[in-house]
Amino acid sequence: MMGKPTLLAHGQIDVLILRALVRKLVKKGVLSLDDVGTMLLEAAKNLDLVGSELTPEAAQIVVQEDLAPAFLGADTPA
Repeated sequence: MMGKPTLLAHGQIDVLILRALVRKLVKKGVLSLDDVGTMLLEAAKNLDLVGSELTPEAAQIVVQEDLAPAFLGADTPA
């Protein structure tokens, strides 16, 4: 029987694993940088930072300044 999931490191372990997985898939050529950029943009559009979904322009800024460096490394363009 599975119980309620335990949050490890206040839930941050999930984020670290996801970032590592994305980087590994890019390195192996399973995902392209364009694939990752598209996924990050789609996710960013659904963020609710200001009480509603972000505009496409605002989402692109979030991807470029925050998400792409976090998932792909600081020196990798999305």
